[in-house]
Order: sequence, then C-alpha cells, then structure tokens
Amino acid sequence: MHTPTVMFESWRGRYADNPRAISEELSILRPELRQIWVAEETTELPAGVERVRRHSPEYFARLLSCDFLITNDIVSKHLVKGPRVTYLQTWHGTPLKTMGFDEHMAQYPGAAAHMKRMVRDVKKWDYLLSASPECSGLLRSAFHYGGPILETGYPRNDILNSPQAGAIRRTVRSRLGLESGQQVVLYAPTWRDNSVGAGGIVDPGALDVGLLRQLLPAGTVLLNRLHSVVQARQGSDDGFLRDVSNYPDIAELYLAADVLVSDYSSAVYDFAVTGKPIVLFAYDLAGYRDDVRGMYFDYDQWAPGPVVADTEALADVLTDAAAHQLRLRDRYDGFVQRFCPNEDGKASRRVIEAVF
Repeated sequence: MHTPTVMFESWRGRYADNPRAISEELSILRPELRQIWVAEETTELPAGVERVRRHSPEYFARLLSCDFLITNDIVSKHLVKGPRVTYLQTWHGTPLKTMGFDEHMAQYPGAAAHMKRMVRDVKKWDYLLSASPECSGLLRSAFHYGGPILETGYPRNDILNSPQAGAIRRTVRSRLGLESGQQVVLYAPTWRDNSVGAGGIVDPGALDVGLLRQLLPAGTVLLNRLHSVVQARQGSDDGFLRDVSNYPDIAELYLAADVLVSDYSSAVYDFAVTGKPIVLFAYDLAGYRDDVRGMYFDYDQWAPGPVVADTEALADVLTDAAAHQLRLRDRYDGFVQRFCPNEDGKASRRVIEAVF
C-alpha cells in the first residue's frame, strides 16, 4: 500500500518558517503521512522525520516521486514536476517592497537568473498561501499567478497566539541569558540590493550601536537579527548587542522581545500579531524607495509605528516605546486588521484541511 509522502523545503535547507509549522501540525493530525525534510546533517529534525540533502541525487528523485511538496521560496533547480505532486507554495511573508514582475530596479547579483527560475517554478504551483486579501492581490501581481490562493494566515505565526506563547518566551529568554525585567529590542532589518561587499550582501551599518548603547536605559539588550543573505554578523563583549542571526526560529525571538526595530521587512507584519511596539528605522527611505527597490505602499501611511531616520531619534522612541505605540494605537490596530486578519493561531490547521 502506498504511503503518501510530503517533502518540505524551507530557506534552502533550514527547518523553519511556514513549512515547519505545517509539518508539526501534520504530525499531529495526519501521523500516517511520511515526511521528508530538505536539510543538512547539522540541522536538528524531529524524530520520525526523514532527511535529504539539497541538490543530491536523492533530492531530485524525491522531487519527482513525492505526493506533496511544501516550500516557502522558489525551488531553484526544480526542472520537472512529478506526475502526482501537489505543490503548496507558502511564500515567506506579506511584501512591502516590490518583488517578482513588479520589481523594476533589481540590482542584486543574479537577478535575471532568479527571474527565470521564478517563472519556471510558479507554473508548478497548485496552491499559494496568503495572509490576507491585501496580500493575495500583491502576490498575484508579483508572480503573475492565476491559480488557487488559500487565505489562511501564515502558519509560522500560529506560535504567537498559541497557549504556549508565554512559556516559550520565558524559555527563549533564559536560553539567551536574558533576565525577566530586561528590555529586549529585536533589530531585524531587511537586506539592501545595492549593499554589496567582497563576500556578497553586507549590512550598511547605519545603526550606531555604540551611541545606542549610551542613550538607552541600563540593562537594555539589542538582539541583532540580520537577513539570511547578509554576510557580516556582529555582537559585543558587554552583552548589549547579541547576534541572533542564526537562531533557528525568528518567531521565538518575536516572543522573547519587547519591541521590534525594522525597516522594510515582512517581519513587521508578523510582529504586529504580538501587539507589541514596532519602530521603523528607515534611515535610507527615499533612496531605497526611489532608486533601489520600490514599494507597494506609501511608507509613512503604511507604518504601524513611529518612523525615525537616525540613531538618536531611535533611542528617544525606544526609551518609551509603549507611549509612542499608544499615541499611534489606531494606526497599529488598522494595520493588524488590514494585513493580519487571519492570524488566530489556527492557520496550519486550515492549510491541512484545505490541501490534505
């Protein structure tokens, strides 16, 4: 008797994001299904889950023979779709910056090749996940996709509204050596297409960490979460700046943090589910919007929190982030209603009911 096989790929080999949340819920609701994860040997996987190395011969065989393929990004060398494969593309966030066919200023290395891979991959999708009606319109435009969209919310955010959220927060903070009363700021900026160094994409370094340390209240901790494509990482000996760029699950960092500092990243949409303060550090807004990437929305109208352009202003807002959030409460609430209407902790279950 044939046992249906589900193959998962997230971020080219990590155990994370929407596929992880679906996989874990699937283990509960449909334990008879065989799960295979694309992951390196160093990646920790749950018991009972099989592993395949990306771009190995077995990997390509599994792409052809699996019953379900669930990913959160373009599968770069997915040349032929297997005869019985149902392909669920979960994507990895609601966009602010333009992407795909809407992106007209691509400057990053390999942009043209990426577009070709995207066109090839989109043709294979059977379902595409979306967080909201607003997001659905953006994704259809960006990918020229006309197939079924499941507006379930994002499974990766289920943890933020789970009954275990409080316990996870305490566990993660303890793991990171954070005390219960410390203010924890999560700094999670996106990458810049035009910020290229010798090793690839680099962080422009616009945040003056030394000055921020001086201006913020004693005991504050800054968790530095750079985008996965950014090469450089940094921490500090005094414990103020802690690099968490390689921490497996950013959703756990959302729970551990008290406030998010970001810019044009989809992390803003996810963090809004927590209801905690968000500050937008948009030091290069005009150049990024007009010359680098372009945006789907007017930034100042879109932003769910204060927008600042330098380290001094950022420190001023962070000193009393709760007060600034209260001042912009209506904007924050409107943002959540517009972009996060389905984030109730049950997205994974809805996906499984629809696809399986």
